Amino acid sequence: MKIKRVLVNTVCNLGDRLKPVILKIVPLSVSKKIKQRLINSAYDGSAKKPFEKDAYPYGINLIGFIKAQMGLGEGCRLIARATEVTDIPFGIIETRVGNPFNHNDTTFDDRLMKSAQYGINIFHVNPEQMVPLQLSLPVDTLDRRYNVGIWLWELEELPDEWLNAFSLVDEVWAPSVFNCESLRRKSPVPVTLIPYGIEPSTDSDKSRGDFRLPDGDFLFLCMYDTNSTIERKNPVGAIRAYKKAFCGNENGVGLVVKVNNPTDEDMARIKSECDGCENVYFISDTLDRPDVNALISCCDVFVSLHRAEGFGLVIAEAMALGTPVIATNWSANVDFMNGENSCPVGYTLVTIEKSCHSYKAGQRWAEPDEDEATEYMKRLFSDREYYDRIRTGAKEYITENYSVKKSAEAIKNRIDEIYGRGNA
Repeated sequence: MKIKRVLVNTVCNLGDRLKPVILKIVPLSVSKKIKQRLINSAYDGSAKKPFEKDAYPYGINLIGFIKAQMGLGEGCRLIARATEVTDIPFGIIETRVGNPFNHNDTTFDDRLMKSAQYGINIFHVNPEQMVPLQLSLPVDTLDRRYNVGIWLWELEELPDEWLNAFSLVDEVWAPSVFNCESLRRKSPVPVTLIPYGIEPSTDSDKSRGDFRLPDGDFLFLCMYDTNSTIERKNPVGAIRAYKKAFCGNENGVGLVVKVNNPTDEDMARIKSECDGCENVYFISDTLDRPDVNALISCCDVFVSLHRAEGFGLVIAEAMALGTPVIATNWSANVDFMNGENSCPVGYTLVTIEKSCHSYKAGQRWAEPDEDEATEYMKRLFSDREYYDRIRTGAKEYITENYSVKKSAEAIKNRIDEIYGRGNA
């Protein structure tokens, strides 16, 4: 089995590097099936030995996309940041298994280690990445350790093909009530709510001029990453709501569309949606996290008419930065949004008709009310008292309820419970 693990991992890694060439010969759906069969052939869910709390030193091995410039990477860094506030010894094992994003964030380079040193593994990857990740690690990494998966999923029900990942963990953590409820529907292991600590870095000196944005206009911002799918993030909905509110009468107002990892197809679609509107500004440069936060701070309102969110990290960060948010009032972000600190947009739950990415036909997600979003845009633009009330409420709520300290306390308390330390 060990030899087979190594061979399968080598073949899968080679396939990832040669993906552009392979896709010219083999359709994506076929190549995915071949890769999944290879992984399943080497997977042994019974191989993990039970937790022995004295087998390894007290502490955490955080394993995830710690350098990745994407949501799961930032989530991993949030857990690292909160763990640093505790007195728990920990180190980080970087992985890039199955992750096509840029891996150039160096924030936690001084915490990197080659192999697991402590008694608890925390995997900040999603369920579909757990089995290939296991194959890439030394064979005894999970043995006699307590294994925790931090999993985020945007819909109400976890896909059945991910369920074998539960055999690799003793417990699952999730940062929102929505995540926890979704996971508990199928989880055979405990699911624990561990919130993120949201304290976005503001050490960038970038201003509107650096982003080629006008100084005087009232600017709405929407953003998405093409790897997160245009269907789920739904920037088109935000653009349509803006057009209803202001297109043809755009004195003093504008729309900023930030796209990460743009494809020609997605950019063409987005730009066609903006036809007929002036004062629309496209940004496709790769930005580090402080500069992303600077962009959010430079704009007046952040708009997310998503159909589902695993947490809504950019929404929470915008609120923490004091930028009012208009967002769909469904999925994970409802934990921290209400009518006093944001502009929650009504929705209708609809059945997904055509599968896209991991979102299968037959599941449900939200269709936001674009007309309501339009009215919020108009009100924030014209009513300064309302704008200031939402802005102040947002910053106060995130600061009070989603601090790094609170996240650290939740992590520390759960780790000590696992070790039987209680509140000691």
